[in-house]
Amino acid sequence: MKECWMTLSELEDKRLAIWGLGKEGMSSYRALRRLFPTKDIMLVDRVRPPLLPNEPHIDFMSENEFESRIADLDVVIKAPGISLYHPLVAKLNQHNVTLTSATNIWFAEPRRARVIAITGSAGKSTTAALLSHILNHIGLRTLLGGNIGTPLLDLDNDADYYVVELSSYQTADLEYPPDIAVLLNLFPEHIDWHRSHAQYFTDKCHLIRVGAKAVILNRHDPKTAEWLRPAPKGTLWFNDNATIHSTSEFIVSGKNIVGRLRDIHLPGDHNRSNICAALTVCRELNLDLKECFKWAASFRGLPHRLENLGGQGGQTYINDSIATTPEATLAALSSLSGKNITLLAGGQDRHQDYSQLAEYIRDHPEITVITAYESGAKLNTALKGIGVVSTMEAAFDLRQSVIRAQEITPQGGFILLSPAAPSYDSFKNFEQRGEFFKIFSRSKILTS
Repeated sequence: MKECWMTLSELEDKRLAIWGLGKEGMSSYRALRRLFPTKDIMLVDRVRPPLLPNEPHIDFMSENEFESRIADLDVVIKAPGISLYHPLVAKLNQHNVTLTSATNIWFAEPRRARVIAITGSAGKSTTAALLSHILNHIGLRTLLGGNIGTPLLDLDNDADYYVVELSSYQTADLEYPPDIAVLLNLFPEHIDWHRSHAQYFTDKCHLIRVGAKAVILNRHDPKTAEWLRPAPKGTLWFNDNATIHSTSEFIVSGKNIVGRLRDIHLPGDHNRSNICAALTVCRELNLDLKECFKWAASFRGLPHRLENLGGQGGQTYINDSIATTPEATLAALSSLSGKNITLLAGGQDRHQDYSQLAEYIRDHPEITVITAYESGAKLNTALKGIGVVSTMEAAFDLRQSVIRAQEITPQGGFILLSPAAPSYDSFKNFEQRGEFFKIFSRSKILTS
């Protein structure tokens, strides 16, 4: 497979296909069409999208047809949802077709602004949004994009900084280093895309190995220490007693107090870690840490991430639909420690390990679990395997889970949607799953 740094303008005379027509694929199409209004572009997906533009210079085909046309191409722009280990990638390699991505094209484009790239198995969306919030509020025009929502090719060029969230799908074949690379943590994930946990860790760490000018890592994360040994020379650490870390009362930098934990709106120890990561970036940028902490403390989080939906019928609903790993759900449960919780869990099965989550639930009898969907059975098995039966139930889907939770959650208790799994088996994405939960939580009619 040929890979190279390639800008949009260099694609003018290339025989070109865009493979994968989700948000990022269509962003690539729009960017190319702005530059080349009459260029013929092949568009490839499993099925034809219903809102595909009706334009004369589009040649759509299904993935089944795509293989027969590979020899006609020079370049393929692959969407991140298409695995780098897809059988058709090997076919591209055999035909010496250049494979690239919207992420690589964007990184290759000239710009004056510095790029801060953030990845991690958990917390990357919150940390990226938090850092963008801080930088904008201290007067630095900062644009946020990547995996968090706005495709990179849709961002404009008027910025001081770009804060870019990258998934493992985007870091796996990244060719161009950011100015600052941040790896928050590593947990087993996405085995369906990466084919093994070892390959996932390798692909995630590629962001660090690609050669950023500054690297920021988490001293407390054991997998980071395992997979990046030795750490790059000059690595900046957070959660280290000599650098930015949290104590029982404060965020500190070395021995200097930066701010008080009681002033922070984001709940949970995991968010304290996210704040330490963001402030480490701020320190690398030579910004006033106390001023940066003030704005970090004011940040109230993302939709679908420990989003308090308020009360209904004496019960409080918490939407944590973005929690697609057991580790993220552990963090959510920990942030509500001591509360009566009915946990709604389950989603697409990605061969994740639920043993630690099951042990936490066993050790906290105030937690009742209602499971559904593909991974619900795996969590049930893990719970039964350690003797948890009385505080566990199974449901068919999210609606039924909410109905049952409304029946069994005591007054003053919390109904927490924190699935510990992706949503794609039954929903378009975690946002849609969260929106359905919001609708169900507002309606006590469900129980009638």
